[in-house]
Amino acid sequence: MATSTRSPGRRCLRSTAGAEPADPAVDYQLKDAAAFGVHVGFRVARDGEIELLYSRQPTRLVTSSFFTGVQLFDIALETWQAGGNYLFGEDGARVRPYIGMGLGITRLLPEPADLGDETRFCASFAAGAKVWLGRHVGLRVEARGLFTVLESDRQTFCQTGEGCRVQASGSEISQGEVHAGIVLRF
Repeated sequence: MATSTRSPGRRCLRSTAGAEPADPAVDYQLKDAAAFGVHVGFRVARDGEIELLYSRQPTRLVTSSFFTGVQLFDIALETWQAGGNYLFGEDGARVRPYIGMGLGITRLLPEPADLGDETRFCASFAAGAKVWLGRHVGLRVEARGLFTVLESDRQTFCQTGEGCRVQASGSEISQGEVHAGIVLRF
């Protein structure tokens, strides 16, 4: 799974911990890391299904300098979403391509116990296919883009009495995931 923060123009994440860097606008990234999760879907029409999804990605927050990036701390991203898929092809076909979208929240869980958790709104868009190997078992392959909104001019990962580590200013977290897994149908 690839993840990164995006900062259009000069709107970016800034460090507020310790000494201020020479350039007051420091971009941050989340390191690429594997994720795990589960999707639970309910068929609501011949070509439609409602889906709940959960995923968790343990990773690290780093500065985004080309060769001199600094690792700051461990962080986990937990995503909880509800959404739906539109299935293409004939009902009962062996391969059913689909497109989907979801809305929900992403929880940002920093590893240092003294930093506060953050919860943000997120949306996702997906495209994939289900390949049925039998009546009740199949494979699912999917590409999904997730977008987590960070509020403008908001301090995050704060410690009691010691200030905040990062200040978000008009940014979002953009993630790209590729999923593959087993599908069970009842």
